[in-house]
Amino acid sequence: METESFVVPPISAYQRTVAAYEGMTRGRRGPSWLTLRGREDVLVEAKIVDQRGQNGENLPLAGTIVAAAEAGEHGQRLVQAGAVVLGHVDATGAAELAGDPDLGVLDAVLTPRWPRRSGGLVAFRPTTGLLPGKAASHVLAADVAVAQRVAAAVTGPSAHGPSRTWPPAVRFGAGDHPRIAVPDIDPELRPAFAATVDTLRAVGADVSTIDLAAGLRRWKKRGAVPFEELDAVVVPLAGALPTPTTVLGGLDLAAAAVTDRSGAELAVLTRAFDDQVALDVVAQLTGVQAEDPFPDTGVELVVFGAYLRGQPLNDRLTAIGGRFAGFAETEGRYRMVVLPGEPPQPGVLRTADGGGTVTGERWIVSEAGLGRFLAGLPEPMTLGGIDLAEGRTATGLLCDPVAAGDATDITDYGCWRAYLRYLSTRRSSTRGRDHRAGGRVSRRTASVPAPRQACG
Repeated sequence: METESFVVPPISAYQRTVAAYEGMTRGRRGPSWLTLRGREDVLVEAKIVDQRGQNGENLPLAGTIVAAAEAGEHGQRLVQAGAVVLGHVDATGAAELAGDPDLGVLDAVLTPRWPRRSGGLVAFRPTTGLLPGKAASHVLAADVAVAQRVAAAVTGPSAHGPSRTWPPAVRFGAGDHPRIAVPDIDPELRPAFAATVDTLRAVGADVSTIDLAAGLRRWKKRGAVPFEELDAVVVPLAGALPTPTTVLGGLDLAAAAVTDRSGAELAVLTRAFDDQVALDVVAQLTGVQAEDPFPDTGVELVVFGAYLRGQPLNDRLTAIGGRFAGFAETEGRYRMVVLPGEPPQPGVLRTADGGGTVTGERWIVSEAGLGRFLAGLPEPMTLGGIDLAEGRTATGLLCDPVAAGDATDITDYGCWRAYLRYLSTRRSSTRGRDHRAGGRVSRRTASVPAPRQACG
């Protein structure tokens, strides 16, 4: 007998709101730190969110249940993004929110105070001034992805007072090897934090120790640059001096607090506007990563060859705060050739006849970073429009057609990494034949393998 298959529809904003009210009020009064809004009004708003989604509107927070510290501009922006505002937070109890089980009913809370503990949640404090007003400068959420989406929905210039905007050279990440400092703490006294440090090293971070008290005194001096050559500082959330609250009170920083997989409650501190760096470190420690960076103001750049991750010139992208965003495949009218010089790299160019698809990488960079990247490009490289297989055009790394005229064509390999793997196999095969020939150089040439290999 055949079994009929069916698709389970997603839970609607209305259903989630009903469940949230039941969870908050079942058999008792709601939490003291939250003033619930009228149930019927909120349910009407939830139905509107569902209707907007059915009409095809892009709602980054569709059905997300939140509480905010004020009913003004923050609430309006949350509603515009598709969130359902269940109630308003009492500022006096905000520091204790992370320990309250009622938070499990909500997806996120905007609160004016840095929590004393994370309580299994992620607390994200964007750079001061990015979120309008003073009433809600922190986001508490179940994971870093939700915290990031909520912060992004609220971020932006305010019509009611001064606010800050992202600088032209904002960084979208610190690369695969962020420079992280930690306080020199006895691992026997804090085994969970020691495990955190081990995890950071295991995922590729360059970890060093720091005297945070001395550093804070140095960074507070006029003209000093906080964190100097560091990407982030990771410290226990409580029990170490100076506390993260003290550091945040004395410097212009962004921060996130989290309980990582080793059970350590810790804070990640970064320079102002390096918010995404803090979020990336949290993602490495928790295994949860948001799809889009914070901010979303970057431009896309498609690169090939020596600029790919793990290749010799990739640091040209990480130095400008670039962020890997996935793979990109050209449409089928491009050639890839081997250019002379060091380090070896390909040239990619559009062709009128023949050609094929070439795989590269998508990176997100700032506008200022793109200018720096272009200024440092050696001949015959240039930037231009690349037609992608998905049907759109992106800015990408191209080669001057004249310079590619006599170069060896390697289009059939599909990507630079596949070609490098072929070269590595060929060299290994040649060394083996030389050894079997007693040191005499063999005149036989290695056979060329099937060119289309995996490009990941």
